[in-house]
Amino acid sequence: MGTGPLPGLLWVLSALVTPGDFLSCKVCTSSSAEYCKGSSVVVCPEGHVCASSYTMTNTHGAIFDMSCAPKHHCDSPGSMSASNGRIQRSTTCCYTDNCTPPHPMLPDDNFQPNGLSCPTCLSVYSKWCYSKQTIACTGEEDACLLQTSEYYAPIRRSLAIRGCATKSICSLGTQWIRFGTLKMKFKYSCVFSGVTCLHTGLITRITVALAVVKYMYVS
Repeated sequence: MGTGPLPGLLWVLSALVTPGDFLSCKVCTSSSAEYCKGSSVVVCPEGHVCASSYTMTNTHGAIFDMSCAPKHHCDSPGSMSASNGRIQRSTTCCYTDNCTPPHPMLPDDNFQPNGLSCPTCLSVYSKWCYSKQTIACTGEEDACLLQTSEYYAPIRRSLAIRGCATKSICSLGTQWIRFGTLKMKFKYSCVFSGVTCLHTGLITRITVALAVVKYMYVS
């Protein structure tokens, strides 16, 4: 009996599907330790890999997170500074189902002025802030950053911060996030050499969690 074209078609389709395009990754978050064990697993979007992220602030401590992340977020430690504080962030990745990435190492402190000065301000209830006050950028923080946070439910609020940032922070981009009943939108916009560059992409949940903590303190 002839098998017809179906087996050949299935073979072609299977050849087009690359294993690992949609990884399963562990998910967890800890604000009390530099490690957490993934108690649940999610299937990542295409182009994402399993990631561990570690974020440290000089105002509200640190958060460790395991989840999915875009490939371009991997191995790109960075930092941002504003008049109200500084954040350091690092992400490491692995590329097989349910793998555990290496522990992220935060970027080295470098407080050597790099010649760039950026406006710095903090505005609650607004997606914009402006001030004549400036901050002298240091190290690899060679871009001027505007970070906006919008909260839609159960309350509607917004927050804007300006300061200095590394390119890796600028590339975090925009994402809608839900924490329980709280719905949020975060956006990172940067200026490089006088040219405004708006980057859209995926922000990790740890940065979101830190922003929520900051919001709770200023609201």
